[in-house]
Amino acid sequence: MHGWSSEERAANGGVAARRAVVRWAWRLLRRDWRQQLLVLVLLTVAVAAAIFSVSAAYNVVPSADARFGTANHRLDVDESDPRRLDADVSAVEAWFGTVEVIGHRPVPVPGSVETVDLRAQDPRGAYGAPMLRLREGRYPAAAGEVAVTDAVAATFQVGVGDTLALDGRERTVVGLVENPGDLDDEFALVSGSHGDPPESVTILVRASPERATALPGSYGGRLESRPACHAGLLCLTPGQTEKATAAAGVLGLATVVLLLVALIAAAGFLVVAQRRQRQLGMLAAIGATQKHLRLVLLANGATVGAIAAVAGTAIALLGWIAVASRLEGATHHRIDRFDLPWWLIGAGMLLAVVTATAAAWWPARTVARIPVTLALSARPPRPKPARRSAVAAGLLVVIGVICLAVGIDPRRDQANPLLVITGTVAVVLAILLASPLAIRVLAAAAARSPIAARLALRDLARYQARSGAALAAISLALGMAVAAVIAAAAAEHTAGEGNLSDRQLLFRIGDAEPLIPQRTPAELARLRSEVDRLAATLDHPAVVALDAAVNPTDQERRGGQVLRPAVMLGKRIGENTLRDIGVLYVATPELLGHLGLDLAPVDPDTDVLTTHTGDLRFANVSNGSEAAPSGSTQAGPRVKTINSSAYSSAPTSLITTNGLRRGGWQPERAGWLVEARNPPTSAQLAQARRVAADAGMTVETRDEQTELTAVRSGATAAGMLLALGILAMTVGLIRSEATGDLRTLTATGATSTTRRNLTAATGGALALLGALLGTAGAYLALIAGYHNDLGALSRVPVGHLTVTLVGLPLTAAAAGWLLAGHEPPALARQPLE
Repeated sequence: MHGWSSEERAANGGVAARRAVVRWAWRLLRRDWRQQLLVLVLLTVAVAAAIFSVSAAYNVVPSADARFGTANHRLDVDESDPRRLDADVSAVEAWFGTVEVIGHRPVPVPGSVETVDLRAQDPRGAYGAPMLRLREGRYPAAAGEVAVTDAVAATFQVGVGDTLALDGRERTVVGLVENPGDLDDEFALVSGSHGDPPESVTILVRASPERATALPGSYGGRLESRPACHAGLLCLTPGQTEKATAAAGVLGLATVVLLLVALIAAAGFLVVAQRRQRQLGMLAAIGATQKHLRLVLLANGATVGAIAAVAGTAIALLGWIAVASRLEGATHHRIDRFDLPWWLIGAGMLLAVVTATAAAWWPARTVARIPVTLALSARPPRPKPARRSAVAAGLLVVIGVICLAVGIDPRRDQANPLLVITGTVAVVLAILLASPLAIRVLAAAAARSPIAARLALRDLARYQARSGAALAAISLALGMAVAAVIAAAAAEHTAGEGNLSDRQLLFRIGDAEPLIPQRTPAELARLRSEVDRLAATLDHPAVVALDAAVNPTDQERRGGQVLRPAVMLGKRIGENTLRDIGVLYVATPELLGHLGLDLAPVDPDTDVLTTHTGDLRFANVSNGSEAAPSGSTQAGPRVKTINSSAYSSAPTSLITTNGLRRGGWQPERAGWLVEARNPPTSAQLAQARRVAADAGMTVETRDEQTELTAVRSGATAAGMLLALGILAMTVGLIRSEATGDLRTLTATGATSTTRRNLTAATGGALALLGALLGTAGAYLALIAGYHNDLGALSRVPVGHLTVTLVGLPLTAAAAGWLLAGHEPPALARQPLE
C-alpha cells in the first residue's frame, strides 16, 4: 500500500488539518444556515418525495401472492366430469409431487343472475396460505360450516353465527375471511375435506420452469407461470419480488429528480462559495492547500445532504404511516404500513448525501482555483471562454444522437439499454455544457435592450457558473415535459389510422379476441338480430359477418364454456419473438365484397391476403407460432399483399379457403363489422354498448385517444410548474448576490420599477433559454428515436409548445415583476464577513 510520507503529511497538515477544516466548515454552516436554508429545504422535499414514492410503490403494486400464494405455477382445470377431473388432478400431482388443490363451484345467488364461488381450500395448505386471511371467527372445519367474505356477507345479510342458505343447503357462518392480496376476490369458503365435488380446480405447484414446461398431455386448463422480475438491472436477487422491482424503478426515477435538484443545489453552493470567497482566501493565505479549500465546501455539502436525508426520510415515513391504511380501498389489497424496502430507503438516503456532495464539488473546485489575491478582493473571477464547452457540447450531441439512433429499433420493438442510457446522458451533458454559452450569447445580444434588462443579462453572464447550473436544471425539466408532449403528438392517429374508422363498429362475441366462445346456431341468430336492430338506427349501415380461423382440436373450458383460440398473424421482430398483427379472418364472399377484393386473380397456393409486409408467421396455434398450413414449422404462409384500410382492428388479414383447408382449421363466427355512411352519434354509441352488454358481446369503436391530450396537457403543466419552482429558487439566489448592485442603483435614484424590471428580466431570460434548450434537446433525442419514421414528428403540438416557449417566459417575467421591487434594507451598510 502507498501512503503519505511524513514530509507530505507535515506539508498538508495531516489528519489534524483536515479535522480542523471540517470543524470550521461546520461552524460556518451553523452561522450561515439561513443562506443555505433554500437548498436544504429543496433537498429535504426531494428526499421526502423519493422515500414516500418508494414506500408507496413497494406496497401499492399488487403481489402475485393473491393468485399464486407461495407457488410459482398454477394450473386451472375445468372439467364437468368429476371422474375425469380427479384423474387430471392425480396425473398432475404424480408429475409435480407436492401440490395444493383449490376447488371451485359456482352456485347461484337466490333471486339473482349472479353466482358465488363456493371455494374448498385448506388454510394450512402447502402454497395457498397467503391467499387467505381470517378477519373474524374461525375457518370452517365441518361439513355444515362456511366462512364468507365481506361482500358475500353483505349480499346475504349474514354474520358470524348466522345460517347461510346456499346451493340448496344451509350452513353455519363460522368466520369472515378475505384474500388479502385481492380484496375484490369474493367467495364462500368451505372445508376442503367436507365440500361437495368441485366443477373446476386450481392446482398450485412449485417447480422449475423446465419441469413445468415438460408437463405432458392437456388437462383441460392452462399452466400459468408466476410473473417474473423482468427488469434485469433491478433484480438484484433471484427471489426479488415485483414489489421490490417497482420500488427500485421509482427510486431510479427519483434519481433523475435528484439530478435536477443537484443542479439547483450547485447554484446555491456557488452562492455560498462566493460569499465565503474572502474567508477562503484568508485560509489559503495562511497555508491551506486547494484540497483543504475543496474540503470546506464538500464537508458543507455532505452535511446539508445528511440533514436533508434524515429530515426527508422522517417526514416521508411519518406521512406514509398516516396515509397507508387509506390506500387499501384504491389498491384493493391489504397494506402493512411497516412492510417497507428498508434497503432501498437506505439507498435513497445515501443517494441524497452523494447528490449534495456532488453538487458542492464543482463550486469547491472552482473556488479552490481562484488566486489568493483575487479571493481576498471578493471579486468574481473572469468568465472563462465558452469555446471548449461549445465544442464538447457539439460532440456530446453527435454521440447522443448516434447512440439513441443505433440503440432504438422501433421496427423490432427492441432497444439496447446501454446505448439508450449513454445517448440520454450525452444529451443531458450537452445541455449542461451549452447552458453557459447560451447565457453569454443572450447577454451579448442584449446590447441595445433597456438598461434593466441589459444589467440583468450581464449579471447572468458575469456569474455564469451558477446561472448555467440553474439554466441546465430548467432545460432538463422542460426537456422531459416537451419530449412527453411531442411523443404524445407523434402517437396520435390520423383519420386513416387507428383501430377503426369513426364510421365503424366492431361487435365481438364474448369478452375479447383471440378467444372465441362456441355458440349454437340459435344463439348466433339471436346475436345477429341484436346487431341488426342496432344497425337499423344508423345511416345506411352495412353489417358484415366475421369468421375467424380456429383449430378444432385446440380449446379451453372456462366456467363451463368452450373457448377456441383464434389463429393470429404475427410478424417476426426477433429470433424467438413475434408481434401480433391481428386475427386471421376467413375470406368469405361477403367480407371480400365489402372490402372490394376479388379472389379470381389470386394464386390458389396463396394462404393469406394482408396489408402487412415483412417476415409473417402464423401465431396462437397449438403446433407452434411458426406453423404453416403445409405442415412445415419453419416456412411462413404464402402471402399476397392487398390494398385495404390500415385500421388495426379492422379485417386487414384474411385467410383463404385453401389456406384454411391446408392448415386443418375451420371457421368460427367471431362477430360482425358494422359500417355506416356517417359517424354514429354519442347516443347511438351508448346504445351500442348497452346492446352488446345485454347480449354478452363487446363492441369496439374508434379510439379518440383522449388520454393523449390529457398527457400533453399534464406534461406541459407539470413542466411549467417545475420550471417556475426552479426559477423561484434560482432567481432568488442570483438576485440576492447582486444586493450590493441594488444598493448602488437605489442610491443613484433607481425606483422600484427598475428593481422589478431587473428581476423580471432575469426570470424571463432564464425561462426563455430553458424552453429553447429543452425543446431542442427533446427534438434531437426524439429524432434519433424516430429516425425510421420521421413523419410521426411532423405532427407538431403547436398549442402546447407555444405555451412552453412563449407562455412560460411571460409568466416568469410577470411573476418576477410582481414579487420584486422592495427597497433593500440598510443601503449604506455593507454586511461584515
